[in-house]
Amino acid sequence: MMKFNSPLVWVSLLMVAAVAALSGCVGTMPEDEGQTLMTIRGSGEAGQAAPVVELTAAEKASQNAAEFYRVREVGKAIENYERAIALDPELVEAYLGLGRIYLVETQEFDKTLQMYEAARDLAPDEPYTRTSLAYAHSVMGNYQESVNEYVAAVQMQSEDADIFLNLGYAYEKMSMDLAALNAYRRAFELSPRDPRAAQQLAHIYYGLGLFDQAISAYGKVRAHGAASQYTLKTLGFLYMKVGRLDEAETLFLTVLQKEPGDFGSRANLASVYRSTGEFAKAVEQYEALVETQPSNPDFLGALADAYNDIGRFDSAIATARRMLQVSQGNGSAYVTWAKALEKKGTRAAEANSDFDGAIALFGQAMKQLEQARMDPKWKSHANNEIARQEKLIDIAQQAKLRGIWEEG
Repeated sequence: MMKFNSPLVWVSLLMVAAVAALSGCVGTMPEDEGQTLMTIRGSGEAGQAAPVVELTAAEKASQNAAEFYRVREVGKAIENYERAIALDPELVEAYLGLGRIYLVETQEFDKTLQMYEAARDLAPDEPYTRTSLAYAHSVMGNYQESVNEYVAAVQMQSEDADIFLNLGYAYEKMSMDLAALNAYRRAFELSPRDPRAAQQLAHIYYGLGLFDQAISAYGKVRAHGAASQYTLKTLGFLYMKVGRLDEAETLFLTVLQKEPGDFGSRANLASVYRSTGEFAKAVEQYEALVETQPSNPDFLGALADAYNDIGRFDSAIATARRMLQVSQGNGSAYVTWAKALEKKGTRAAEANSDFDGAIALFGQAMKQLEQARMDPKWKSHANNEIARQEKLIDIAQQAKLRGIWEEG
């Protein structure tokens, strides 16, 4: 999907059109048209001949078509399905088989709908004719029509989890998240060991901002050993959102063990370390990102901020300069540069009582912020920071005067 947004495995419905057509097929290529194939149904008692059912010419043509399709002779399969329909216009399995070929192989969607609609009209009370047509409508983006057919199928076969899964998907595509949620819940109730239902539930909960419920659903996916790297990454992000940082760290490390080049997971891991105050570990992760993508301004900006966190102000300034080389006029770089100068000035004032040095550094920070406000995205923030630097300069000047007064 998903990137479908949320992909489902619809193998059962993809194959539904071929189920009837393939039942009772022989294991070899079809014989000459003049002969009648015989299919054994059950077994007789010892010493007695098993009862046989003679296929009609239309049924024989349909089975031939299915066999041709099995060996990928699509043209001959189409010819035989068409022959079957001509011989028996009410042979449902032929319409389903031919519809599947038009949908999957030739992608002649108008013909697909004609075949599936004919099958439904011939057997409106059979769930598989409804689900076949519903699936075709979904593939073509006709989601309301798809919902209509799935709902009809549910009324006939209310214990089929796959129908609810695909109904939920159609609702999702129509942005009917609550309806989709109910469909996925029912699918999960019917098949609690099927990770697909839990996966889709988690996806919906996540989209609705119900993070605790999403975490619970993803936990069920993991419990069945079906958690993909995507699931682990998403679950790690959810743990971050709810403040379960230790669990988030564990998941991101697990992902990176298999995919060291997963930039998103590494960046999230670095964010976890910053949140927990493990700034040295955060720096390691951002340095790894920059080493892999040295011209990525976002990674450079994050590394510069991390250097400020750990007190490596000169490294932060150098990294901000690198950032401006690849992204000229980037307000974020100037803001980070100003932050490093401010921190250096504050340290000078507090540790060494070097108020002149602090005032000079705050002034340099103001100059960087004046550059930052040239970037529309950072103008408001830069103006606020400039006002704050002015207050810091005033405080430092007053402290300097107090020191002179006390000395003298």
